[in-house]
Amino acid sequence: MAVETKKTFCRFCHVFCGMEVDVDDGKVVDVRGDHDNPISEGYTCPKGRSEVDRINHSERLLSCQKRVEGQLQHVDTTAALDEIGERLKAIIAEHGPHSVAVYSGCGGHRTAAGGPWFVGKWLEALGSRGMYTSYTIDSPALSIATGWLFGAPMPFGSPDIDNSEVAMYVATNPTVSHLWTMPQSNPSTRLKNSLKNGMKLVVIDPRKCDVARRADVHLQVKPGEDATLLAAMIKVIIDNDWYDHNYVDAYCSGFEKLKASVVDFDLDYAAARTTVPKETIIEGAKVFATASSGAAQTGTGLHMAAHQNLCVFLVWVINAICGRYDRRGGMTRITGALSQPLPENMGPLPIPTFSGEVSRIRGIRGMSGLFGYNEMPTNTLTDEILTPGEGQVKALIVNGGNPALVFSNTERTVEALKSLDLLVCLDLFESATARYADYIMAVKHPFERNDIPHMMNMFYPQPFMQYTDKLVEPPEGTIEEWDFFWEIGERLGIRAAIPGLPEGRKPEAEEIMQALNANSRTPFEDLKENPSGKLYGDRETEVGGVIPNMIGHADRRIAVGNPEPMAELREVRAEPMPVAGSYSPDKDFEFRAITYRMPEVYCTTGHNLPRAEKKRPYNPVLISPEDLAAHGFADGECVIVDSGFGQQEGILEVSEDVASGTLGIAHGWGDPADDRPVEEKGTNVQALIPAHERYDRVTGLAQQSAYPVNLRKHEGRIIARSA
Repeated sequence: MAVETKKTFCRFCHVFCGMEVDVDDGKVVDVRGDHDNPISEGYTCPKGRSEVDRINHSERLLSCQKRVEGQLQHVDTTAALDEIGERLKAIIAEHGPHSVAVYSGCGGHRTAAGGPWFVGKWLEALGSRGMYTSYTIDSPALSIATGWLFGAPMPFGSPDIDNSEVAMYVATNPTVSHLWTMPQSNPSTRLKNSLKNGMKLVVIDPRKCDVARRADVHLQVKPGEDATLLAAMIKVIIDNDWYDHNYVDAYCSGFEKLKASVVDFDLDYAAARTTVPKETIIEGAKVFATASSGAAQTGTGLHMAAHQNLCVFLVWVINAICGRYDRRGGMTRITGALSQPLPENMGPLPIPTFSGEVSRIRGIRGMSGLFGYNEMPTNTLTDEILTPGEGQVKALIVNGGNPALVFSNTERTVEALKSLDLLVCLDLFESATARYADYIMAVKHPFERNDIPHMMNMFYPQPFMQYTDKLVEPPEGTIEEWDFFWEIGERLGIRAAIPGLPEGRKPEAEEIMQALNANSRTPFEDLKENPSGKLYGDRETEVGGVIPNMIGHADRRIAVGNPEPMAELREVRAEPMPVAGSYSPDKDFEFRAITYRMPEVYCTTGHNLPRAEKKRPYNPVLISPEDLAAHGFADGECVIVDSGFGQQEGILEVSEDVASGTLGIAHGWGDPADDRPVEEKGTNVQALIPAHERYDRVTGLAQQSAYPVNLRKHEGRIIARSA
């Protein structure tokens, strides 16, 4: 049989780049970028090109598994559903519906029919508040800063980089992370083209990452001191009269309070605390503020560090006082292909920052999700499982996630997973979390289901959408995520309340997608006629009609002097001057460790694929040449990383990208139940991070970057890197 080439899109990460997939006799044999896709234009990353390895991997689960006397064994899918349904019935009867929770990880967001927008409706029908997602692990600061600054959600997607005179990236590396900090599809080419057209680039990052190496100004800030640096930049902009007077007068409130709050962040103080030279602070502020257009954006490196809500707020304040919202070349919007255009004179969206639910743990409030569902703070889930009383979580369904590797305080997380009355994992592989599961439901690979890039509807750089059919038949023993929840719901006597679903029968995946997008301006039949996807509007983003119309504050102004973040800024100024890696003088740490993304893996996905294993089957501890020499270490040496809370083995890798006093360790490695050496499994960062110390008092988020550590000699082993 001849090889057949089919069009689809990648679902290794949330960018959904267009792909061509070669199929030979029902098997995927090759993948590459689709040059006919008008958004990604043939671009794929190393992760996406690994999909051929992922779907055909020898360790992939081809049937559902049940744990019997500590060992996994095959179980028929229907039998597994029946047994899980009966066990959930008993748990709910004894403990109530809040005893059942779902954690949707990164993988759980990349299925249009079975994502958290569907699962949230399922939990509502069950009567449970127990929706937890990866969003409140790394980026709830986005919601808090939005509420502080605008008082309501804003429809701004990516910056209008094609028309920007300047871009500023704060603790984000969009050419690798593919975050919404720039048009994600084909990011390297988009950035290169903008720089070629004269756009200036300012980067604030402790690491000389990819975008920092291309920057006109790189402010290599001491990890965790971003708030001081940003406040000093605001002061420089105000003192030099570089802000947009007309925009501030027309659309902002609290400017004088902001001015008063940054007055003590003078250049001498800021330079001493952040290690960024005074001249560089001035240059970075000037390049950004004096441009006629541009935008500043943040990433997870900032969202997981100290004072994350405040720092995101301050970055956005810089945007506001420089007049960068709802203006050409700044933060603009698109009307997604699945959305309707904003009505003329559209008012604020009536969506509060907080859902109204409150966790039993530390009183942390639940949040309104980005995609139409409410969620509880994930940093409290471990304790919600372990803390007795009404509302204790007794059953957990993990949808495409890996709590054992991504929740803070790994030891306590594993304790919680083991204590559950029922743990069900939906996954392609036996993950670190699935090691403790009662059932693992083997799911279809993305190439084995029909789908749309639901999550990206409002975040593409232009209004775009794509539909894909399944490319190959799934293994007989697998199940799709939505199908699992639907079947369990049938056994519990509940159905997700989604208008438009057929009555009296089980829906198809496409019918769920259509019902979830009932207000779509684009018919699904039209999507199907364009296998590489289609643009549904102009390539230029939209401006006007958002500021001030959609601002949620009573005065319809951008609250740059909001009292809550201003109070936190005063707390920052009152903190002691940091010494080495410590945040307080009574602690003795030499380093601060930051997180970063490795190009060959995504969160906890891809570590077992040949491309990652060939390059390096672990996450190295990046260290500067100066620190390597000063401490008598060797490149490749196995050392102990000690946070004072936990200790982990790590393998040093000398890097010119980090400054003295900074270490870089990527998240998502080091399965705690894996007894292989560190050079074969990596370092578990979350084992170093407590959930109850240095957590954010608003979101409950643990500080997972810029945390203090020490290094010490271990076995003296030297790990040779692959060529």
